[in-house]
Amino acid sequence: MTKSMRLISLLIITGLMLSACTVNLNKKSANPVEDIYEGKYDVLDKGPEKGGSVRLFSTPVDTLNPILTNNQYVQDFLGLVFEGLYKLDEKQQPVPALAQSTVTSADGLKITITLKNGVKWHDGASLQAGDIVFSINSIMDAKNSSVYAAGLQNIASASAGKNNSVVITLKKPDALLLYSLTFPIIPMHYYNKEKLSEKNSKKNLAPVGTGPYAFVAYNAKTGVKLKANDDWWNKGDSELTTPYIQSVEVKIFQNTGKATNAFQSRDVDVVTADYNEFKKYIGRTDISLKRYPGKNYEFLSLNITKGPMANKSLRSAVAGFIDKKKLIDAAAYGIAVPAELPIIPNSWINQLVNIEQYSDLKKAKQLMTQNGYVLSRNKYVSKTNSKAFSLKLIVNQENVLRVNTANALAAQLAKNGITVEVEKLTWENVQNRIKSGAYDMALLGYKISTKPDLSFAYSTENIKTGLNTAKYSNPAVDGYLQQILTQPDGEKQKSLYTNFLKTVLDERPYIGLYFINEGVMCSKNIKGAVNPNVWSSYNDFSQWYVPQ
Repeated sequence: MTKSMRLISLLIITGLMLSACTVNLNKKSANPVEDIYEGKYDVLDKGPEKGGSVRLFSTPVDTLNPILTNNQYVQDFLGLVFEGLYKLDEKQQPVPALAQSTVTSADGLKITITLKNGVKWHDGASLQAGDIVFSINSIMDAKNSSVYAAGLQNIASASAGKNNSVVITLKKPDALLLYSLTFPIIPMHYYNKEKLSEKNSKKNLAPVGTGPYAFVAYNAKTGVKLKANDDWWNKGDSELTTPYIQSVEVKIFQNTGKATNAFQSRDVDVVTADYNEFKKYIGRTDISLKRYPGKNYEFLSLNITKGPMANKSLRSAVAGFIDKKKLIDAAAYGIAVPAELPIIPNSWINQLVNIEQYSDLKKAKQLMTQNGYVLSRNKYVSKTNSKAFSLKLIVNQENVLRVNTANALAAQLAKNGITVEVEKLTWENVQNRIKSGAYDMALLGYKISTKPDLSFAYSTENIKTGLNTAKYSNPAVDGYLQQILTQPDGEKQKSLYTNFLKTVLDERPYIGLYFINEGVMCSKNIKGAVNPNVWSSYNDFSQWYVPQ
């Protein structure tokens, strides 16, 4: 399965999609989890030191301009060359990178961002406010087809302000704007006479950035070479400045399968991998594998307009009978992280409420009793007509992981007295059934955006887009979601998120299941702060080192 930045789903909204992705799982969790093995392959070292080289990988390069590439692997290694105004940390908080500070006007329509002093491009020129304006305008230019354009749709204009600042004017207030300002900044003085839409132009294949590594050379067959930027603004004040690793070679492979084969034969030092790939390496003693929750979220969409799932307390009962950890072990071979909501497990938003309290086996049994059901021969039946409580679960047959999950879920609920009929359909038929309402539960997936705007799944307006598959509508929730986008005060925004979370967890239009893990595999000679996360596979790469 390739990691492409092209959004290929039929249902797309601001970087998020309803997913029908096909998965192949044959064999057998949420900070990065390291599989550490002590053995003859372990490398002893005396701590960080400068020197050494690391070999990364990419599939064929479409361009080396970071705002134009549609290749996720290219974007990954260009993250060593370019930087954004902000970056997301592991808790999904935007933290300053090239930005020094941000001030928002009283009406929420003007954002003034002051840039850090002393930042230089790799050619020696200083970072200017005009570079940010140029980057924004280039991304918003439709001719360039930038993958970052969707996140900037609310920007009316950008201009250079006083004292090395940038003024961004919005069409409407957006308190979550900083989450969209993580795109790479490109230099105006270098690219302003370049026709950016020509991806393979001379300058688009010879990038100039501000990051810890500078471009050296590119060959379409052999790859890209980078060198440490000794003048990096963030190198630190100690005697041993970062980056530690002095050179990076990015090897080009036709597909990820050939790249992982090269890793296995030790021709590549680091590979990023999805669960289909890294599961093959679990237990290897000659590598370090770090896993983390990716962007793919699996959940049950419930038919809350008719049938048994129209009853809120029965929805809560079904949710209470599901043991997500056992489900993951049975269906996903442990290569996933339990989740109740479409929010990355490590996100600060998840810390606002005690999600565990909303799934309780004892309470689930009580709810069944309160709704007139009793256990008879290990099945819940109605007291009034002795009819068994049963549900229909639809799933797209092309997705092996999802089918495995549906079967394991049916078996788990059957042990708790609920009969579930799994119906395997084509993805098109699943979508049609959801539209017509001819289902009780549907096993689906979302691909989560960097921006924690949850209106895609819960707002009334997204019933029309098809992303709110449960057709959930609650004016109070719509109000919370709108206020979250316009509330600049951090504590008040947290309160709005808390109210929103409590409401949707109580009403349960969906039952969350899990986030699928991704991973980074490294040879054992790589040490240091190897802390990949969903936002950056090469997070803190400047602090990685190779013992000399």
